[in-house]
Amino acid sequence: MTVTLQELGPELLDQVGPMCARAFDDYPFLAELFPGDSERRGKVSSRFYLATVIDCLEYGTVHALVEEGRLVGVAAWLRPGAFPQSLRRQAGFLPTVWAGLRHFPGRARLALQALARLERYHPHTPPHWYLAVIAVDPSMQGRGLGVRLMKRGLEMAAEKGDPCFLETAKESNREWYRGFGFETQRIEPCFDGGPPQWFMWRPPEAAQVGTASPAREHGARAP
Repeated sequence: MTVTLQELGPELLDQVGPMCARAFDDYPFLAELFPGDSERRGKVSSRFYLATVIDCLEYGTVHALVEEGRLVGVAAWLRPGAFPQSLRRQAGFLPTVWAGLRHFPGRARLALQALARLERYHPHTPPHWYLAVIAVDPSMQGRGLGVRLMKRGLEMAAEKGDPCFLETAKESNREWYRGFGFETQRIEPCFDGGPPQWFMWRPPEAAQVGTASPAREHGARAP
């Protein structure tokens, strides 16, 4: 079957959370922040990724990979100047907060700490495209789909000569991003006792297209 690359439409929104939760199930940040049962962790992460994508739809661009009506990949970008989020936009993440308190009440302090550190370590200048989420369904990984998503996003940034920023808590993802011209700015855990988080920057003069191996593509970012 053919996988098409397109802008995310409203008809696919209900698939975003579950697909991203599957892609990020073994992501070190989530697995350590919300340990234990994958299904319970997914109830929190699916709400977060849906809220993130909805925010990017309004304040950026979301690219989707679709196969016969099924969402198999997504890349959500915030446009330059759209970060940090206003209090009104942050309110859109309240369902994530409630889900976290319900399913992992003992981890609330660490979750809030992680969100605060992520904002602190995110550069506010110069204006840049922020890759908030990139994920490929586990059943479709290793086929170059993540590369397609990244190329499209970097082409978009290159049209106006803008830099890009992202973060990842998975070392193999760090190497994958380096293939696209991203370099590490800093390495910090986002909560006490958590895994290292790589904060990465891509200057506008970086090579247009990386040569990252399709086998390394995965759920690439988490809160």
